[in-house]
Amino acid sequence: MKQKILNKLNLGEDHERECKLATGGLPESIWETYSSFANTNGGTILLGIREHRDSFTVEGLTDKQIIKYQKDFWSVLNDKNKVSKNILLNHHVQVVEVEDKKILRIDVPAADRHDKPVYIGTDPMRGTYKRDYEGDFLCTEEAVRAMFADQRDVSGDVEVLDEFGLDVLNQDTIRGYRIIFEQLHGGHPWNALENDEFLMKLRAVAKNKNGALSPTIAGLLFFGEAYHITEVFPNYFLDYREECDDKAIRWLFRTHSNEGDWSGNIYDFFCKVRTRMDDEVAVPFANRRDGYRIDRVDVHDALEEALANALAHANYYGRRGIIVVKNGKELSISNPGTIRVTKEEFYAGGNSDPRNPNILKMFGFVNVGERAGSGVDKIMTAWAEQNWKKPEFDFSERSDRVTLKLEVGQVVYIPGAADIRNTTENRGNRITKEMSKEDRILDYIRQNGSISSQEAADIGGYKSKTGARKLLDKMIEKDLIKKTGNGPATKYVI
Repeated sequence: MKQKILNKLNLGEDHERECKLATGGLPESIWETYSSFANTNGGTILLGIREHRDSFTVEGLTDKQIIKYQKDFWSVLNDKNKVSKNILLNHHVQVVEVEDKKILRIDVPAADRHDKPVYIGTDPMRGTYKRDYEGDFLCTEEAVRAMFADQRDVSGDVEVLDEFGLDVLNQDTIRGYRIIFEQLHGGHPWNALENDEFLMKLRAVAKNKNGALSPTIAGLLFFGEAYHITEVFPNYFLDYREECDDKAIRWLFRTHSNEGDWSGNIYDFFCKVRTRMDDEVAVPFANRRDGYRIDRVDVHDALEEALANALAHANYYGRRGIIVVKNGKELSISNPGTIRVTKEEFYAGGNSDPRNPNILKMFGFVNVGERAGSGVDKIMTAWAEQNWKKPEFDFSERSDRVTLKLEVGQVVYIPGAADIRNTTENRGNRITKEMSKEDRILDYIRQNGSISSQEAADIGGYKSKTGARKLLDKMIEKDLIKKTGNGPATKYVI
């Protein structure tokens, strides 16, 4: 009976809905549900239906009741003193017949972030609701303030922090970022700039009200010292843990932003954690193609993207910070702040609305992160290729967090976007073994940004790095590549 009614109403079992008898008038609780649906993922209110745990009973409404309820509903909805915002159109309220009885169906869409919070009365701190599997709940003041902050079209992370000078930024972080930038963008005019000018181009710093340079919010988070970051964001905390099932051992490895022996900023955290995650999903040595080892596959790019997106979408005013936990084959990445698009848009991709777009842009300059909104699709595809358990996203409205749960296992080489291709677009479907050693090296640099002599040796099938270095020197003479760094840090870039 329940499924029959749901089919009649074009509602699935998982559809957000609220059934109310409404026999004694328009229920007061309807406004809490309206607010919660609008502030979460939308839903449907059904008047004239009694819902049991596993079934529905259609009680129905009289024509007189329907006329009165519709009049009362629209009257309250358009009263600014009772409801902050009417986000409904006429077609959102319908009279539907089920089992020869009439019910009132009210479809509430998810409100655009510019309209949130949708609240009851005149005090948003006391009248804003959200919804989870337990039903409607009153939002915390922190969650309400986050919704107001998300209304802005101008990115909040470019706000200039007038009270700080550039001494709050970590010079080692800036130096490391610029090395990667130069490797990836050889010949770029920004490479010749002094640090201050370079950071201005990134919008990591800007002129303050006195005409001097100060970091932006994005710049402080990306390049700053944790001590100074917490002056602006008291709840700021980045935590990576590798746990085990042995209760006597708290964790196998841990690093966090309050350690004090490193900067604690989000870029250095990303670099530290990326290395640990890459090690956890290392490609077996047996994975070779035409004499060279495959060290990276699509999974690595997907993991990087998942981490960068968490850092770029986080609400840094939120509690508990960003937490990454590895336990056996299970990996979770959790950040404060809910998504700013609908779940449907989120999973479909192509409509990204990052909370900190400038942070995402700075990641993009070093070939990390997806501004176009395809990050979710990249993760899903990479996991499907490996035949691993489908990634799960947990959108916790009560705690105002998004958690990505991943299961990792033994990586298998599959041709994809992150590794040295078997085929290349500009060569049709020509297989790698037909490519010259020089072309293989150039392909590797295009995909990874740089190459070491050991990597060149693996690709070229040399028994030692000596032969690879000779080939690399010839490529330098031909002006195909450039050499950067010295000693063990030597890399070759285009």
